[in-house]
Amino acid sequence: MNIEEELFSKYSADEEKLAAYGFIKRDGAYFYEKDLAGDGLKIVVEYSGEFKGRIIDTAFGEEYVNYRLKDATGFSAGVKSRFTDLLSDIRDKCCEKRLYATEQAVRLNKFIAERLGGKPEFLWEKYPSFSIYRRYDNKKWYALFGSIPRNKADKSESEEEVEIINLKADGEKVAELLFKEGYFEAYHMNKKSWITVILDGTVPNGEIEKLILGSYASAGNK
Repeated sequence: MNIEEELFSKYSADEEKLAAYGFIKRDGAYFYEKDLAGDGLKIVVEYSGEFKGRIIDTAFGEEYVNYRLKDATGFSAGVKSRFTDLLSDIRDKCCEKRLYATEQAVRLNKFIAERLGGKPEFLWEKYPSFSIYRRYDNKKWYALFGSIPRNKADKSESEEEVEIINLKADGEKVAELLFKEGYFEAYHMNKKSWITVILDGTVPNGEIEKLILGSYASAGNK
C-alpha cells in the first residue's frame, strides 16, 4: 500500500472543497501544485476518483522517486515527510471519512439498508473496521464486514488490507462456494456455517446480495 492509499483509503473527496483549496480542474481531473522552496522540487497532486501524487525535479523536469523507498533517509526522508504532510492536509480539509474503503462494500451496505432496513453496529473499539448486522427480531448476526490482511483469507504471502464480508450459509452451500473464486473459509467464525467473501470485485454484487438475503433468512431459523 502506497502513501496515497494509506491516507485516503476510507475518504471521499468533496470537489467543491478541492476547488476552494486551490485544485484546478482540467480534462476531467483536478490538479494541485506546490513548490518545495529551496529544494528545486514540486509536488503535483491529481484527483480523478482517487488521489495520486508525484514530485518533480524542476531543474530536469523528471520525477523524483527516492522518497518512495520504504527506508528513505536524510534528504529523501524529509521530502517524504513534507509530501505526506501536504496530502494529510488535503485529506483533512477536502475529504469526508467514510465507513468502508471499497465501492463494493459501500454498495452492499446500501443494499442492506434499503432491502432489510439494517444498520451496521461497530462493537469493537480495538477493531474499528469491523461491523455486524443482526436481525431485529432475534438479534442474531447475519453479516459481518471487516478489513483484514489478504493472507488471512487466501493463505498467500500478501499482507495487503482487503475488505471482506462473512455470511451464513448451510454446510452444503459453503462447500460449494469454496470451489469458486473470491470465496474462502470463514474468518474467525464457524467454518461449517459461514463463508468469507473478499470485496475486491471478484464476486459480483448481485451474487453477494443473494447470499446476504439467504444469510438473513438462515439467521431467522431456530
